Amino acid sequence: MRRNKQKQSTAPVLTVTAGFVLLGLVWAGDGIYRHFRTPKELILIDERNFETEEASGMISASEPLKNDSEEMTVWEASLELAGLPADYITQRLAEEAAQTGILASVPDTPASNFQNKNEYYHLKDNTLQVQETAVRAMNALAEAYFTETGRSDLMIYSTTECCPSEGALYPDFLPDRSTGFCLDLAFLNDDGTISVLSEENSLWITENAYRFGFVFSVPDVVYHIRYVGKVHAFLMHQQNLSLDAYLEVLRNYPVSEPYHFSYEENDMLIYFVPSAAFGSTDVPVPGNREYEISGNGRDGFIVRTSGNME
Repeated sequence: MRRNKQKQSTAPVLTVTAGFVLLGLVWAGDGIYRHFRTPKELILIDERNFETEEASGMISASEPLKNDSEEMTVWEASLELAGLPADYITQRLAEEAAQTGILASVPDTPASNFQNKNEYYHLKDNTLQVQETAVRAMNALAEAYFTETGRSDLMIYSTTECCPSEGALYPDFLPDRSTGFCLDLAFLNDDGTISVLSEENSLWITENAYRFGFVFSVPDVVYHIRYVGKVHAFLMHQQNLSLDAYLEVLRNYPVSEPYHFSYEENDMLIYFVPSAAFGSTDVPVPGNREYEISGNGRDGFIVRTSGNME
């Protein structure tokens, strides 16, 4: 009798246990079914590159993704996740592109030998070379200098010579001369001699160089100017930032939260896109507006464009 009672008392326990096991199997089977049935969610990687778990690189805009009752493409959904307008596209840049551009250390176009210079300034010799964009900017600067001061004594003393020869007017070692965007200025006197450009005699240059896209890339070296473009030069002058400090500040403004400002009555924005950990980088850019991309010389890209993010 005791054994029969013991068997009767354990029967309900076995029944409950079997029920839990069956419920678990049903739940697991439903999970597996949902895993293979439900489309994989988009994931955001490297802050600006959009991928699925199965594919890397750009996602085809032809793949549909439903969002509630509204249907949108995978690319549109990716833009929405990043807070970008629907007209944005990407430009794929090689890994080494981060080292090129007007803000970087390597020029992205061949150098010019000043064949298009105007008559408002002089060259130390005809072997000097620089980027053509810097020539055009120097032409504008020198003409304005002549118009506003009546003087035409500006001289380009050196450009790409990183290590000046012995006896040079400016003996400083300045690595960014190799970029092809730098000019060392001096004055050509009436008697043919050359005078250094210093803080005492360069007030017009120091106050106006930014108007033409030039900045003083090396602190306290007023004869050495570097072309970075009018917009970047305007911001650096306005915020009193060196080029290195400017590039560091821009790291705080990703594409989803760009820096907004007004330049010559135009709405502008600038943002930083970090390089991908490996290989090329897909840089988001507006699809229907003018934009400019430059590497930051290290680990990413600076994008400057007009308009706003609305």
